[in-house]
Amino acid sequence: MTFTANGGAAGTVIDSLPVGRRLRLKGPDAEKGCFDGAWWPRSREPVTEFSALVTALAERSGRVDRIGFNPVSWDLAPSRLRHGPDLVRLAGFSSLQQHTVVVVGPRIHHLTLLMIPPEADPVAARGALVAAAAAESIGTAWEILARNGVLASS
Repeated sequence: MTFTANGGAAGTVIDSLPVGRRLRLKGPDAEKGCFDGAWWPRSREPVTEFSALVTALAERSGRVDRIGFNPVSWDLAPSRLRHGPDLVRLAGFSSLQQHTVVVVGPRIHHLTLLMIPPEADPVAARGALVAAAAAESIGTAWEILARNGVLASS
């Protein structure tokens, strides 16, 4: 799958990397809580990472239309990515929790993911992935990340 930044007009072409075990979603019968699952990107580079996320989610749930994120957590992002014939709009919201990504699409509706910092220790990151995607998980980003040793608790 190939993605281009800024609608393809002289943008960077990225071959998306597989997300693999870095994305976990709650089952349909799980408690809603703050998150519908968790994602652990490999870097803070939005074109590469959002491209991989869109590919993984499109395979499971269909087209992705929009991704909302807190710009503090990411390098400079374009306003959109091209996914085949579709455009995925990217929007930074400083009001969104720092470790949160929101994905919207026709069949996805509103998917809120805990975004585990890319530099997290692998053991701690895997613990946070499992915790956020657990059926009974209702914790906030800070609670889940601190409880699993990703963020220092105070």
